[in-house]
Amino acid sequence: MASFSTTTEPSSRAAAQADVTNVIAESSLLDGTGQIIDFPASPPSLGDVLSLPPQELSRFSLDFLNLLCASGLPDTADLNIDACLKTLAGWTEHVRQETERNLGRFHRDPEPYRHSEAYYRVLMMVTVLQQDCGVRYDPDCIKSPLFLNSGEGFLHGLLAGQANGTCANLPVLYAAIGRRLGYPIYLCLARRHVFCRWTTKDMRERFNIEGSGVGLSTPEDDYYLTWPQAISPREVQLGHFLRNLDPQEELAMFMATRGHCLLDRGHLSEAIVAYAHAHRLAPADPHYFSFLLGAINQEMQERHEGKIPSSYREAEVFRRPGTPKLVQYVLNDRFPRIDKQQIDPTIRGQTASKD
Repeated sequence: MASFSTTTEPSSRAAAQADVTNVIAESSLLDGTGQIIDFPASPPSLGDVLSLPPQELSRFSLDFLNLLCASGLPDTADLNIDACLKTLAGWTEHVRQETERNLGRFHRDPEPYRHSEAYYRVLMMVTVLQQDCGVRYDPDCIKSPLFLNSGEGFLHGLLAGQANGTCANLPVLYAAIGRRLGYPIYLCLARRHVFCRWTTKDMRERFNIEGSGVGLSTPEDDYYLTWPQAISPREVQLGHFLRNLDPQEELAMFMATRGHCLLDRGHLSEAIVAYAHAHRLAPADPHYFSFLLGAINQEMQERHEGKIPSSYREAEVFRRPGTPKLVQYVLNDRFPRIDKQQIDPTIRGQTASKD
């Protein structure tokens, strides 16, 4: 039976740092071996992270990068990353305790859990987060295709008590907590959808993780070839979909979501910068290039019409739906949001029994 270990406790080297640094170091800034990453005075800013060589991004945890990409948005002036990380740490510990407390169920009767401790652990994680922590999919989020509320795209929408659960932030939450528990969980992309996957290094255990509905579902890869939108075999072959993302590609996805939030609030220039970073981090992905071209085309059109806002305040109310594009490069494929129902109503996931 495979063994699992929790993240190593931070060493005393962080004790001398400022409180805010301690909070983030203890709960988030851990490398793959559980060692603390030291910084001279304070945690890095988004600019600091974006200026690092891509190979160094694995030094940072998924949750920290996600929350960092949400900072400085029009509606995140009050975002408290430290408080979010504390909540995440508390949820992680609760999941760990419940998982270990109920582990005997698996050992006594492994058949309901597919004779897989990995499956049992993911099932318990999803169940505890949904039933005890109130994590849920928010159906109201799909009523608008716009990212006017950044909580629908980033972790703070779940961790700050807003219950804005979507397929943009729920998979990130499961992956973040799973990784803190030592689970090999990765993020993957379907068309306009994000999901998780458990993959061991030896590939002996591999299954997809869907926790956006009620309970846990584990659809095969073929399921995503037609849902939520069709994916061609060529796109899979080129690596655009259905593969594990690396840290660089995860950050690219977060920056694209940041771009959506900025663009939909009228902050066009900043959206272009965010999309440019997404394209730089994942240059082979045509979607980020499409987002960048679309935003640039919109700026060209607005400049041509003399309608570029001169301030952020103007940008907030500068709404021009249906603006024609100068060049039709846009793929209209802004995952992970779709206009129709996000959850497949025909699939109801399994939940775990707890003592």
